[in-house]
Amino acid sequence: MYRRLTFAIFALAIFLRLLLCWVNPTENSFDDHYEPIALILQTGEIPAKDACFQCYQPPVFYYSSAIAAKALISLGVTGNNGIEKSLQLLNCVYAIGSLLVIYLILKRLNLSEFSRLMAFCIVCFLPRHIFMSVMHSNDSLTYLGISLCVYLLLVTIGRGMSPVFAGLLGIALTLTIFVKYTAFLVLPMAAAPLVTLIVVNPPHIPRSRSVAALSLALLVPLLMLGIYMSNNYRQYGQALPWNDKIVNTSAVQPHDPEGVDFTSFTPWQYMNKPVLAPGQMHSFWTLIYSGMWIDSEPRFTDITDRGASWPMYFNWLTGKGEFPSTPITISNYTRIISSGLLVCGMIPLMAIVIGFAGCLRTVLSPRTDKTVIYQAFPIIALLNAAGILMLTVKAPVYSSMKASYFLNSLPSFSVFFALGVQRFENVPWFRRTVTFACGGILLLTTIYIGRIYVALSAI
Repeated sequence: MYRRLTFAIFALAIFLRLLLCWVNPTENSFDDHYEPIALILQTGEIPAKDACFQCYQPPVFYYSSAIAAKALISLGVTGNNGIEKSLQLLNCVYAIGSLLVIYLILKRLNLSEFSRLMAFCIVCFLPRHIFMSVMHSNDSLTYLGISLCVYLLLVTIGRGMSPVFAGLLGIALTLTIFVKYTAFLVLPMAAAPLVTLIVVNPPHIPRSRSVAALSLALLVPLLMLGIYMSNNYRQYGQALPWNDKIVNTSAVQPHDPEGVDFTSFTPWQYMNKPVLAPGQMHSFWTLIYSGMWIDSEPRFTDITDRGASWPMYFNWLTGKGEFPSTPITISNYTRIISSGLLVCGMIPLMAIVIGFAGCLRTVLSPRTDKTVIYQAFPIIALLNAAGILMLTVKAPVYSSMKASYFLNSLPSFSVFFALGVQRFENVPWFRRTVTFACGGILLLTTIYIGRIYVALSAI
């Protein structure tokens, strides 16, 4: 039964992503990630870090996309629309791939069938992951790269520090860190358990084999990163160039006058008005949580809920005008769906907290190759959170507090959720509550995406 349910969940998740990606306009994204690819196609070279707004980012996503674009051109695909749509669909494939890899991660851990199914369901129907799946950006490849690194790390350790899989892990680490700066967390994520196994030295794994696996996994990515940062420093005066010299978001974007609050959590604000608005932009954890479940920085709500105030709203959101004096259009359908997802999402959140605590206990227990693999998951989540907090301190505006940044931790969140569910799944009321919440999320997200598809199809 669990196998059939897993397949049905995965099939529906794929269908929803491809359906929405097909009708979503190529320009409907948070940033223009086509521009660096176009520059590569024009010049045959990776552009300078200050050549465009997104050119500062590492080159793997853009260069691989340019290679794909050249292949499409050779096959007769012409015009920007055809190439850009194909690249958008490729990004969707990356997102679907990350779902598959996360399932493989869950399969490698000692989890019950029920907890694994519920965790996979949440990952498949998390609205923010679906939204990012249908937008062209380097985020989905980052999620895939991080998930693949986690999986290869588990296989490497599970096979007694296999040199073959350690080498594959090294390749995956190298490619992943050159997709996006936020992916750098894979280096300590991989290093910590591998170094721990050298220290612990389990009797069935020779220390020399552990040292060899560590070297195969980390020497190449660290060397390449060092060269990359050194070259950047010589050319741009920064080891890791940023684009804040082109646009300083902290000086442009609107924000609440009280500044960012890192201690409050008030997601009920987004039930009545499920989009960014004055008074709803200061609570760090509220923005992160709400953004996971609803279209809070709207890319689709203005299409499903059409109204005359949206152009003025987007001018305000980009720092070009005042918040509209006439109310923006939010339908009761949107409020009901958003409220339902925000409420249902509290159950996974509580299970994740329980699972995180349990994972930490496992990590701090006497270490063996069976327990050390769990080190990777809190390291990912904590470093991911630390990076977003640092970015928010640097630029205390809504664009620093994106839920999409936290999707780098999706492998960790899925494991924490499964561990939390597994701990109490034999309690009848808890099992029913989790099942109801996951079923509600599946249903509401399907309706959500279907409604967006109908609205986009009508344009």
